[in-house]
Amino acid sequence: MNDDLRSFLNEQAVFLEKKRIKAVRLNYLFRIIKPLRTLLKGVFFILLIINFIVPVLIPAVIATGIVLFLLSIINDPKKVFESQLKNQVLPTIFKHINDTFQYAPHGYNGETLKQSQFLSKGFFANTFEIEGEDYVKGKIGTIDVEFFEIKFFKKQINYAKTIGGCLLSIILIPILIIKNIFTGDNDNADDAIIGIVEEINIFFSGFFMYADFHKEFNGKVFMLPKKNDRLKDKLYEMLDPKTLSKINVENPFINDKYNIYTSDVQTGYYVLSQNLIDRIHTLSESEKALPIVSFINGKMYFIIPWDKNFFKASIATKIKDGDYFIPYIHEINSFEKIVKDLNLDTRIWTKD
Repeated sequence: MNDDLRSFLNEQAVFLEKKRIKAVRLNYLFRIIKPLRTLLKGVFFILLIINFIVPVLIPAVIATGIVLFLLSIINDPKKVFESQLKNQVLPTIFKHINDTFQYAPHGYNGETLKQSQFLSKGFFANTFEIEGEDYVKGKIGTIDVEFFEIKFFKKQINYAKTIGGCLLSIILIPILIIKNIFTGDNDNADDAIIGIVEEINIFFSGFFMYADFHKEFNGKVFMLPKKNDRLKDKLYEMLDPKTLSKINVENPFINDKYNIYTSDVQTGYYVLSQNLIDRIHTLSESEKALPIVSFINGKMYFIIPWDKNFFKASIATKIKDGDYFIPYIHEINSFEKIVKDLNLDTRIWTKD
């Protein structure tokens, strides 16, 4: 660590320690607010049901709703503290480590993700929403790179809530009919039908990497893990079998774990050198995860299933000096390590 970086980190340590102490104090209050919000949500829902049957509790519903709204806008002190770290400290640390690196706490490059051709069909076809965080862009050697954590979401039916809603509808509909008979109202019984309850849940989280070697070749190569049945079952939706050929490589582990498809057999073997294949093998075993990889026109796209959360911050850890940031520096260096482990920082391809 150079002197400029150490001096900067020591200054930031003093700044963040003050923020941490404040977050610790606020967190005691937030421990009360968080369960109170959950309780008020239940009360609010019950009041709505009662008011639906006997509309005399409108003031109570409004008051509860206002209190619930005010409590909902209070942010978690832990997340506020982590946001201060990511927005005010990490960008400068990235610059000190590699002056080409640009860091953003949130976001991802949608165009790069689209170019990878991971999303069009197959395993990711039903993606409803995508979230990215810890986005990094820059150069390692002569290679243009991008890294970011990524989460894929899809809509799923919550069967427990759907069944509960149907049972509640069965109770409410007769009550509404009886109410209409005695009051002369003409409320629609369909309003009491809750129906299917859908939730948006994460179905894949991982780490995405893009590398541009500025070495054009015409063609595509896809390395798709066999173990994912949904990906395997929809393989022919994702890849046109008329234009792609399946190949094997001289690595039993890779042949056992992957289906490899290429638009041109010669291009496939040209791109997947023995050295690169062996390094993907090593990385897969060391990380205990199989990355999905595509090579398209001189560019590599790589997504590995990880549950890692980079640059976490804990308000329980006292910040004494700049050494507090050393784990974050190691995580930043791990991005470059992936490139070096795959030997991507050397000229693995040359012009024809």
